[in-house]
Amino acid sequence: MIQRIQTVLLAVAAIASVAVVFIPIGTIVDTLHNNVALYEYGAFSLKECQDGIVGNGVLSTVYVALIWIASAILSVVTIFMYKNRQRQIRMNNVNMVVMLAAIVVMLYVYPNLVFEAGEYVTPNFILNFNYWIAISLIPAISIYFANTAIKRDEKKVRAADRLR
Repeated sequence: MIQRIQTVLLAVAAIASVAVVFIPIGTIVDTLHNNVALYEYGAFSLKECQDGIVGNGVLSTVYVALIWIASAILSVVTIFMYKNRQRQIRMNNVNMVVMLAAIVVMLYVYPNLVFEAGEYVTPNFILNFNYWIAISLIPAISIYFANTAIKRDEKKVRAADRLR
């Protein structure tokens, strides 16, 4: 049935995944000039900042956004698989792997590999992450608890079948 707690948890995971796409991930600041923001790192692109105004994108980071959107879509699709609990658990496990990939790409690959290769991050320029990016942990936690609830439902169904 669709009115179970795992439906709410999967909906929360989908909403939080979409929210992560629109939250700025961080800013690259110049430590030599009073922490002036040079670039803003978002899910879609790395944008220039001048005098506090965000300008044009200088580097595409659209893969971060695509992975988070894929995670949100997986969460929504999983909601409607309520008739097959085993498949729902497998889809949630796939979604956890997708979210892990999104977090690694967002917090490690782009800042440490791509930005340094393009010299956007140097010893004088550092990346300060936005505190709101902690929202990226909400989908993983929600899906974990949804899996727990699905397994609990499966256990109840198996117990009821055994009594017949």
